[in-house]
Amino acid sequence: MRLGILSDAHGNITGLQQCLRFLARQNVSRYLFLGDATGYFPHSQAVCSLLAKIPVIPVEGNNEAMLSGRLPMTEAMREVIRPPDAEDPPVRQWLRLCRAAGPDRLLTIDGKRLRLVHAGLEDPYTGRMDKTAARAADDCDVILAGHTHRPDITYLDDGKLLLNPGSCGYPRDNGAWLSVAVLETRNLSAVVYRIPHVVDDRTLQQVHPAVRETLTRDFPFLGIQVEEI
Repeated sequence: MRLGILSDAHGNITGLQQCLRFLARQNVSRYLFLGDATGYFPHSQAVCSLLAKIPVIPVEGNNEAMLSGRLPMTEAMREVIRPPDAEDPPVRQWLRLCRAAGPDRLLTIDGKRLRLVHAGLEDPYTGRMDKTAARAADDCDVILAGHTHRPDITYLDDGKLLLNPGSCGYPRDNGAWLSVAVLETRNLSAVVYRIPHVVDDRTLQQVHPAVRETLTRDFPFLGIQVEEI
């Protein structure tokens, strides 16, 4: 089965739509979303509504947990993140789906065990993927994690696949390129695709200056397949 892997849309509805159109052309059968639909960009309601409609198989990110009150959000964080109203109906529905899923879940697809986590195994909300912890995770063949907004594919010496699809809304390595991943469960082959994306001027004026600055980054990405669309 071909799976479309997305993470960290962060209220960027045009970016999410662009990534979903691309994945549809890759003939994926199911979509997995690794958390953080909301915040930073101004269209969290539309993102939550679309993700729930597809539907995707989600995990809960730290931004969903902050909106639900289970993680703290300082005033300084709130100023930059600019979260949506948690009582807005599409957001509230999305938060319920994420809360039911949790930040760390195990799926079995085509006989392969997939561990979905927003961030890291030891801290699923805000941690980082640690290879030592990943090697010790004997309950899975694949670990899918987001949170860093930077894509990565790593095969460990025990054959386990670590896959981070990067961000389909707010890339932090190179702001001009969104990223998604396609995972073939039959042989556990994975490809990360970088998709060119331009944030329109009206949206740029609605985000925090720190977010605009991040989007100007042009760090090179090596060893990642680039797909022009």
